Amino acid sequence: MDDALLQEIISPPRGNLSVLPAAVLRWQPEDFQVEEIPTYLPDGTGQHLFLWIQKRNVSASELVSRLARGLKVSARDIGVAGQKDRRAVTRQFVSVPRSCAENICSLLNAGIQVLSISAHGNKLRTGHLSGNRFTIVLRGKDGATFSATDAAAVSERLQLLESNGFPNYFGPQRFGHGGSSISDGIELLTSGKPPKSWKRQQRRFLSKLSASAVQSAVFNLCLAQRVGQKTCSAVSYGDVACRKNGIKPFVYGPDSDVDITELNPMGPMPGGKMIKTFGDVQASEQQNMARLSLSDDDFSRNTRLTPGTRRKYVEFPRNVSAEVQSDGSLQLGFDLAAGTFATTLLSEICDELT
Repeated sequence: MDDALLQEIISPPRGNLSVLPAAVLRWQPEDFQVEEIPTYLPDGTGQHLFLWIQKRNVSASELVSRLARGLKVSARDIGVAGQKDRRAVTRQFVSVPRSCAENICSLLNAGIQVLSISAHGNKLRTGHLSGNRFTIVLRGKDGATFSATDAAAVSERLQLLESNGFPNYFGPQRFGHGGSSISDGIELLTSGKPPKSWKRQQRRFLSKLSASAVQSAVFNLCLAQRVGQKTCSAVSYGDVACRKNGIKPFVYGPDSDVDITELNPMGPMPGGKMIKTFGDVQASEQQNMARLSLSDDDFSRNTRLTPGTRRKYVEFPRNVSAEVQSDGSLQLGFDLAAGTFATTLLSEICDELT
């Protein structure tokens, strides 16, 4: 994979010109706060305990590892709805077997707090969340401060994105250092064998991570093409789409009787269960896969790792806000659907984030 292709994946074209030239992100973990918006709340009965967890500067994988050690259970017994950022303060539900109850009080982990406990009947699964609520502080570069004019410009941009949406790219953190997760995933999917550099005990985790990175790379390439063509929000014959407030995908064709202005096109996360497009749209998706030396067959052969789905090309933030703080920093607030990257939204506001 050449550098130009990698840059197109990890730094794709934006939907809008930025309104801020530069800002510092995550100067401290408290500058990036995320709170999970659950699909449902625990009902107080059942064989699982839902722990409302706050973690600071702890990765998603390290959270599970520390809880497994502290509660003396397998990591597989621990359920999470979504992966939360490391350099951040995040709050989320984590489910554990009810048999862990007596060990919860002894959890003493730097960076992890159990804020509340309730019972529920099922284990928490990936995707069991409606979205995430973000409170993000941007700081001026080299000690600069933001003005009320800057806040007004950012607020106006956020309101525009709330109305019109923004390209729903996967952020660069999805792809590993220098795109290593993409390269590893391509090797795994095409050869059927894990890269020799992987340690045996890491293979299960890295297989899922790298296969997902490849799917995400295909998606970003297809979306980048449509952003360049100014068609990322436009549904045409052959597209797979869903309603703007929905999630159920369907093929849009000549016989479709849905108002096209109410639809959101959906891009490929390739795999055997993915609903296929047709015509020019399908040809374009396959061409972008070929740029990574991949085909539909490479994903269909690996259904366990890449079952396949569709992802919205455009997402819409909710409950947006922006205001200058007393120290001259700029605090942003917004809600995003599950799986949407806050850093992708921020790239529609700021030209350079460090």
